[in-house]
Amino acid sequence: MAYSSRTGKRPDELASKSSHSYIINDKEVQDFLNGCTYPKSVEEVELDRALVLQVQYPEENPIEHIIAMDGGYSTIPVKKTFPSSLITFFQFGELLLNTKDLDEITEMPFISRTSMSKLKELERRKLVLPTKNVSYQSALTLTHSVRKSIYEFFRHKDNDGNNLLSTLYWLVYELYATPVNTYSLSRCPYCNEPNVPLNRTDFNSNYVSNSCQICNKEIYLTDLFRFHEVVDDELGAGGILGYLTNVIEQMNIIHTIKFIKENKSELLNKFLFIKDGPLAFFGQTANMHEPVRKLCNYLFDKHNLFLAGLEKSGAFVEHADEIKDLLKPGEVLLLNNRHIYSYILPGPADTPDPYAHTSYYSSKIIFKSRDSRMYVITLPVETENIVLNPQKSDFKNLDTVLWNIEKLRCDMYDNAIVPVALANKLISLSSHPSAIILEKFAKTHTR
Repeated sequence: MAYSSRTGKRPDELASKSSHSYIINDKEVQDFLNGCTYPKSVEEVELDRALVLQVQYPEENPIEHIIAMDGGYSTIPVKKTFPSSLITFFQFGELLLNTKDLDEITEMPFISRTSMSKLKELERRKLVLPTKNVSYQSALTLTHSVRKSIYEFFRHKDNDGNNLLSTLYWLVYELYATPVNTYSLSRCPYCNEPNVPLNRTDFNSNYVSNSCQICNKEIYLTDLFRFHEVVDDELGAGGILGYLTNVIEQMNIIHTIKFIKENKSELLNKFLFIKDGPLAFFGQTANMHEPVRKLCNYLFDKHNLFLAGLEKSGAFVEHADEIKDLLKPGEVLLLNNRHIYSYILPGPADTPDPYAHTSYYSSKIIFKSRDSRMYVITLPVETENIVLNPQKSDFKNLDTVLWNIEKLRCDMYDNAIVPVALANKLISLSSHPSAIILEKFAKTHTR
């Protein structure tokens, strides 16, 4: 790494113009490159026709409402002098649309201001997170400032008097069915004691517990996300931002599902929930996929659930575009381990470990709509082993979900659908001018 000038009085260190020759001429480097394999081109891809299904389009659409969830964030320097300080502004949007309105809007190649004015049911949630060299309230370290900020966000009550903390408690202790009594916290945020048992009855009305037998300090229910394990007090919390966004997006969906179930459960037959991105939890939060899978299985068994994650980028989206001519319109490709590790990701095709079995509560499919648009979609499944030998029966409500995604097409972006495109448009924070305005706003409130 080169030296850089903090004062501007000295020039930055310049890189060598000839050091690359030592790499090019190195025999070990050459052998390494020769031993690498890369994704296959479309000419080398052979689809297993047993995994290709024809969508059976329903005669009537049971879905009356669609809820799309998206989130975005922007990290702002509030102090650029050394040591610099960063905070991050998050905004999350839950967009409620009626399918009747969407039937009209999706006929338009572009979404006009007049069309957007019909979409009034948008609920925004905001979060400010200390990200580097910032202390919040009485917290002394960045790690505990982050913990406190996330906890306070989840504690905030909505218009119905509920909050995300109650939903998280409902989820992990399975209050929707037969409650469990204990959930294990992987590590205490204070003394690092491993596997701290958090009994359901240990939490007070604010969802705070003193369950650690070593330090007896306050543990927030949101510590179950394990962000305190990866925040670095010196380097910052930048590494958790994407994971935190993903967690909050999915907890907002679960919060809405909980509200519908508890107030009028039959409406679950009429709502389609769409998340921007896969139905999975990543990094330190991956442990959350297990309680969410249990919830989905319960809802499929006792009620119903229409839920899908739509991917807009990544290796699977690129692969879908590559093989678009190998699928006919109206066909869906179920992805098993062999296809994933033969054509999309590096790894042995015969591995007995299901793809992403420690983070996904869903399985991926590739769908080619009747107007030849390609979609990568994740749908909840009962067990991670489905990816070894997927069958259509493993995907509940497959035809109805795909039919609605096809109906929601729009031309704002490649293979976009209206709810996700609109949610993103209405809540995303741009680099210009949003980031610049937020930076000026934040600096007016610094001490």
